[in-house]
Amino acid sequence: MNVIPKPLHYVVKEHAIKFGKATKISGDFPSAAAFAKKFLSNIDGGEGTFIKFSADEHVPAEGYVIISDKSGNGVTVSASGEAGAYYALMTLEQLIGNGNAVHCSDIQDKPQYAHRGFMLDCARHFWTVDKIKEIIEIMSHLKMNVFHWHLTEDQGWRAEIKKYPLLTQKGSIRKDTPLSLKGYMRGKEPHDGKPYGEGCFYTQEQMKDVVAFAKERHIEIIPEIDMPGHMVAAIACYPHLSCSGQETEVSNRWGVMDNILCGGKQEVYDFAKDIIDEMCEIFPGKYFHIGGDEVPKARWEKCPLCQAKIKAEGLRNENDLQGYFNNVIAEYLKSKGKAMIGWNEILDAYDMMDTDIIAQWWTRRKRDKNEFGWMERGGKLVLSMVNYVYMDHPYNVRPLAKTYSLSAEKLGVMNDENVVGMEIPQWTEYISDEGKLDMLTMARLVAFSEVCWTPVKKRDYTDFEQRLEAMRDYFASIKCKICLPEIYRGKTYPKSKFTFASKWNLWRVNPDYEFNEYKKMLQKDKE
Repeated sequence: MNVIPKPLHYVVKEHAIKFGKATKISGDFPSAAAFAKKFLSNIDGGEGTFIKFSADEHVPAEGYVIISDKSGNGVTVSASGEAGAYYALMTLEQLIGNGNAVHCSDIQDKPQYAHRGFMLDCARHFWTVDKIKEIIEIMSHLKMNVFHWHLTEDQGWRAEIKKYPLLTQKGSIRKDTPLSLKGYMRGKEPHDGKPYGEGCFYTQEQMKDVVAFAKERHIEIIPEIDMPGHMVAAIACYPHLSCSGQETEVSNRWGVMDNILCGGKQEVYDFAKDIIDEMCEIFPGKYFHIGGDEVPKARWEKCPLCQAKIKAEGLRNENDLQGYFNNVIAEYLKSKGKAMIGWNEILDAYDMMDTDIIAQWWTRRKRDKNEFGWMERGGKLVLSMVNYVYMDHPYNVRPLAKTYSLSAEKLGVMNDENVVGMEIPQWTEYISDEGKLDMLTMARLVAFSEVCWTPVKKRDYTDFEQRLEAMRDYFASIKCKICLPEIYRGKTYPKSKFTFASKWNLWRVNPDYEFNEYKKMLQKDKE
């Protein structure tokens, strides 16, 4: 059965059903029915066939059941909500492919995790609303339900905040962009010498438009405003937000900056709440991401106001100050009806944090003491482990099979009741071209949809790759551009004896190596 993600249970029968524009659509779930009519409107035929949608509260959330009529004339789709009915339709669409005939099948399906996400970094490099909608459309066909929108960084602020207009007037622009990590430790990495980011931000109306588009496809948008670290772009606009108050520029270097928001100034907390106020009017979902990763505490250690805050609140150290910051923001978000998410560095003070907060686990450190301690307290996690799912890294370093192999058990989590889901991020420091974005993203997005949806015992990479290749034309039809197998298998290096370290170092000095090899392959195919 050429369906991705792989259904939980299915039986394929002998007869085929030829759906088309004449197919009768009836029953419950008007939104799914409307999508069905739109899809089938481009296919001739379908006389005497039917798709009937039926509400059934016993079907698990987001799950669905498809039962083929014994006469081979149609199917009945059962679900407990619109999302499940929509996912059933996506399964039928994949089975139809680029034809119109579907083998009669009985399918019973439901997702492994409630949170099945993709993150796109729009701060380092900006992506148009049209491109974001294209990706969201593809995600919906893969039954993914969370688009994590990374909107701010040291190198650029991309979300319009009306109370603080400088954030997009000034904070969106950096003087130039690094091209590689060669010479980085000496501050000598090459730059392109071109200003970047003027006008590269999303208006509030554009963000609302994306939210509405995603909602129709049962995808929640989670905005990320990174704080208290990764805030140089904001500090460049409003220097008083930092500990020193000194003037600075939007960063034109990648990496971790020690110029962070001051944890001891009340105006910083007011600024964060003002941002949240405006963003919550745009994003109605239940989650809000505050980043919280890579927060050097050197300036807090020397800041009289931060030290005074530590003393006044009875905190142990600067990590506790970040924990205090997290709790203040989490409590404010809770007053807005939202739960806070942050990268797993927020767990440095996990023993004092509100367990309604969700940690996104991307990096392993200190033998994962914080993460397992957090789960023991009842805290929840989203799994995004770097060495499995970071999409910006080349396939040579992280082949598709590696991404497909991620599971909670691989991280030592034998009982995943505190795992709300999984998410795959695409960071864009060295991705400014849509062709490169597609090459590094699409095959992994397809693979990861199955990792999120299908239980690990039902997964098999060889079987997955066979389905992926068999469905290549289908994915092309929805603008999901799957790179060549030689690429996603990580076979582009000229010598098989290359070690992991040498592959990694080649990427560090030449981030476009793999993309250039891919373009050569495509050119050869054309010739």
